[in-house]
Amino acid sequence: MRRYTALLVAVVLSACSGGGSTTTQTAETTPATTGASSAPATTAAGSPLDTRLDWIADALSRGEVTETEYEATFTSDFLEAVSHDEFVAGLQQLGGEGQLQWSVGEFEEREDTSAVVLLVSDGGEALRANIVIENVAPYRIAGLLLQPAEPPSLENPPASLDDAAAQLGELGTLELAVYDVTEGECDPVFESGTGDPMPIGSAFKLYVLGALADAVTAGEVAWDNEIAISEDHRSIPTGVLQDEEAGAQFSVRQVAETMIAFSDNTGTDHLIALLGRRAVEAAFERYGMEDPSLNIPLMDTMDLTALKLGPASGLAEQWIDADESGRREILDQISDIHPSDIPLAEWDRPIHVDTIEWFATTADMCRVLVALVEQGEPVTNILSINPGIPDDEGLFEAIYFKGGAEVGLTAMNWLVERPDGRRFVVSGSVYDTESDIDQLRATLLFGAVRDLVADL
Repeated sequence: MRRYTALLVAVVLSACSGGGSTTTQTAETTPATTGASSAPATTAAGSPLDTRLDWIADALSRGEVTETEYEATFTSDFLEAVSHDEFVAGLQQLGGEGQLQWSVGEFEEREDTSAVVLLVSDGGEALRANIVIENVAPYRIAGLLLQPAEPPSLENPPASLDDAAAQLGELGTLELAVYDVTEGECDPVFESGTGDPMPIGSAFKLYVLGALADAVTAGEVAWDNEIAISEDHRSIPTGVLQDEEAGAQFSVRQVAETMIAFSDNTGTDHLIALLGRRAVEAAFERYGMEDPSLNIPLMDTMDLTALKLGPASGLAEQWIDADESGRREILDQISDIHPSDIPLAEWDRPIHVDTIEWFATTADMCRVLVALVEQGEPVTNILSINPGIPDDEGLFEAIYFKGGAEVGLTAMNWLVERPDGRRFVVSGSVYDTESDIDQLRATLLFGAVRDLVADL
């Protein structure tokens, strides 16, 4: 459930400009918040562009931005493309969650209303900012792209699928497969591992999305229905909704987008509560899971966390040995555990990573991705907000993604469409029950597998 390192996903925060400028369209985002002044961007200290850049550096340092401030700082087109929550999450992810102090560094390109400039932190991190502002007062930001100045890369990138599997296998127990998707069927073209069910982390949220889409189709829920944040369903990070006040309202679609794009645990648990636990359990079979019993009864994200850490951790062994009825009794016992009861700092080692988890085979993950993508909008939009790893070379026409991670585990799942129209699913999980794995390397290697699909 832990988010991949901030370096893994370049956060593109952009929109059509107002005031005569243009910039890149939105590609992927991550939420964020800040509280610096968004007053007119002209000060004695510098130009409007300099002032806006100073604001971005300050926002990164604070790790938060109020909604009022956000709306006053960006153009209406930008605000329509990137929500406040998405901006806040991206800012926190790339900026170190307010733990670093950022400043404006060297300019690589500069015009009156646009620039490419390095932002540097006191921790030695660097981001490249590509910014466009309006050419008239109040000089709001019309386009912004933030990404690591030096994106992470592999020293010895795999030259083949076999090579990638071998390198991933050095990190831990590996399940990996590539499927050719034709007429909705998953035909394996590469497999490494036993083919047995694997821990998938937050990729189980694909089934929550499926249950939600089915409820919308049945007229039981609407995408624009409102969900109020409740203490009863607040969870631990990852995500941003855990920081919202009780009673704050979000549309069902917003919560679903946050659940998939930012792996928001609080949003996930609110959707499970909205749909009912058994509705998601039914979605396991409906979306092609070969052995749904592995995930029944369904744990929400707080259930899993509580069984691994905190006051309910003493029930872990009982959970592992219990049948469905016994497990449902345990879920009832731990239903009132709150995130404040969880000593997250102690989650520094794998904890029951192969026994208290969500499980699926690579074929299961292929089937659920195919079934979801075939539903079209808005499901495909939700799945495409975060591509997992940027497609810098433009290898694919479309990328749909959901991953999962916790200490000792990295799981990645993509459905990609090539320019020639062929579609493939890449699904994999690598884990170690004794010690943490190199999650950055694992993620980059899975990403290399995805990119090798372009030449199959």
